[in-house]
Amino acid sequence: MATASDTKLALVDTAQADDKSRSVPFSQDAEQALLGALLLNNTLYYEIEGFLRADHFYVGVHGRIFEAMSKLVERDQVADPVSLTDFFGSSDWFKEVGGRTFLEQLNENASTIINIKTYAGIIYNHFLSRQVIDIGSGMVNTAMDVENRRPPAEVIEEAESALFKLAEQGSSKSAYQNLKNPLKGVIERIEAARASGGQVTGVPTGFYGIDSTLGGWQNSDLVILAARPSMGKTAFALNVALNAAKSKMNGEKGAVGVGFFSLEMSAEQLASRLLSSESGISSQDISRGDIHGENFQHLVMATDTLSQLDLYIDDTPALGIGAMRSRARRMKRNHNVGLIIVDYLQLMKGSAKNDANRVQEISEISQGLKSIARELNVPVIALSQLSRAVESRENKRPMLSDLRESGSIEQDADVVMFLYREIYYKEKALGAAPTPEQTAELDSIRNLAELLISKNRKGPTTAIQLVFDGPTTTFKNYLQTE
Repeated sequence: MATASDTKLALVDTAQADDKSRSVPFSQDAEQALLGALLLNNTLYYEIEGFLRADHFYVGVHGRIFEAMSKLVERDQVADPVSLTDFFGSSDWFKEVGGRTFLEQLNENASTIINIKTYAGIIYNHFLSRQVIDIGSGMVNTAMDVENRRPPAEVIEEAESALFKLAEQGSSKSAYQNLKNPLKGVIERIEAARASGGQVTGVPTGFYGIDSTLGGWQNSDLVILAARPSMGKTAFALNVALNAAKSKMNGEKGAVGVGFFSLEMSAEQLASRLLSSESGISSQDISRGDIHGENFQHLVMATDTLSQLDLYIDDTPALGIGAMRSRARRMKRNHNVGLIIVDYLQLMKGSAKNDANRVQEISEISQGLKSIARELNVPVIALSQLSRAVESRENKRPMLSDLRESGSIEQDADVVMFLYREIYYKEKALGAAPTPEQTAELDSIRNLAELLISKNRKGPTTAIQLVFDGPTTTFKNYLQTE
């Protein structure tokens, strides 16, 4: 009959016989030390419960023993060599490793003084390394499969998604926590709010009404900005990005760098719009190069200002949620961006293997964006299109129900905002030849816009009036032009 030491030597020889420099990552010593410690003191199990699983062990026998011990302890039963021998009964694998003798050997070799979390961490880290190897090997095999060759971008996205899911598995050390921990965070936010005079506690938006209602863009929030086409979603998002980045340049409290994912417009198109907004020169004049006199100096000054901003643009089209997550992480790590903007959600792709319908794919994307916000602890503002159903109503102002067929966007979002400009519908209704009275009515609302905050998980909902300057595609505070 094999002894515990025989089993250990055989395993080491099997794993490392071919090439010690490329051996499978695992620590048999750590696995056996942890099992031995648990046999000596079953209560240690609760220190690693929810973190370590049986499949994290490399040696299959060790994983089976850990799983059995977990079941016994969770039933308030003793897990020792006697009870485990009874649990396994006449299993062939148990006999092969030495049966009760093997368990007693683990028990005898165990240390009474052990930091079980340290050993659990060693086991888990080796598990992660093996998973990374598997993912890498899968990529190599897929890339070399000539008969069923897939686009490299698709393979990369699939690998990124697998790596993220792997990272998420160990992102939480415990499924629950004592109330005092979240209370500490709440008190810190209250103190920050008091220090700011009850105003901005998050990233400054640049709009008084939004800052008053939301306290700025809040970390870990997913903010949805939805509207029908031609309402100015991209213009508003660029204004938000510009306001936040300029606030950082000016050293304002709470200001951060910005990451902007543009799936519809190129970086040059966005830069042109930003130049128009910052310089006050119309987009049309900039695109035509029709710039003279003072405007040229304004353009030079605007270019100088924009060049200094911590504003990073990724204009990759049809970006998948996995790839976006990786790039957002990189922006956070390399540039410490504190605000992510996505234009727009429906142009993103779900996972490469997602055979579900579009509604389910949108749900996957919105959940992924919320996950990015939480993981990076930054606000994520995602633009979203609305369906034509809005057009069929007499009152064209969007409502939360207009999002109900767009996957789980409404449920995932912490804040839902709608942009609405009445002039868009009024002009269409009055036709090409309005009367003088109708023209006067159109002129009175031409530059007005509404931002409807229809969902606010942390506070009230409201409607905020804004001013929209069409030639420079710029939204401004309403009070500035009254």
